[in-house]
Amino acid sequence: MAKLGKIPTKRRGRTYKVTTVQELEQLFAEGDGIVLMNNKGLTVAEATELRSKMRENKVAVKIAKNTLIRIALKNAGYPTDDVDKILVGPTMVAVGMQDPVSPAKGAAEFIKNHGERLEIKGGLLEKKFLDVAKVQELATLPGREELISRMLGSMLAPAQNMAYALNACVSQFAWALSAHKAKLEEQEG
Repeated sequence: MAKLGKIPTKRRGRTYKVTTVQELEQLFAEGDGIVLMNNKGLTVAEATELRSKMRENKVAVKIAKNTLIRIALKNAGYPTDDVDKILVGPTMVAVGMQDPVSPAKGAAEFIKNHGERLEIKGGLLEKKFLDVAKVQELATLPGREELISRMLGSMLAPAQNMAYALNACVSQFAWALSAHKAKLEEQEG
């Protein structure tokens, strides 16, 4: 029987821990660009907003015990020596499923809009540890779509310049013909 004023809670058993580790391992295997954050000061509404914004950018967000995160990282082949130092307190994990820069950008944008309640602890990129400064530097890099658009723009620039040059030649020739026609009409008339 529960004590007065306390709601009885069911303990999470081994199966919960095993499934959580498996889910995290799958996230780490499928995605790239992991950001570890301290979500201690967030309200439920802010956490929900953060999750929805991250989901829009194809970033998976999971909150788990540090021990389970550590085990999943180790099983996925990530170095855990540096990560052990930052896995203190509540931890939220954000994993980029398409763009490795998206988790860092999403966290930095959320911090910019909502203050310092969300704290970046560190991150992992290509199985290498990133400290807070490197994660923030990563957040300033352009995203995948922006890089693709820049590359396409630079690839199309020579073709556009060629089209402008050809158009200029044709238009100059047409201008010269009309000027010559006007001159002939002047001489006749």
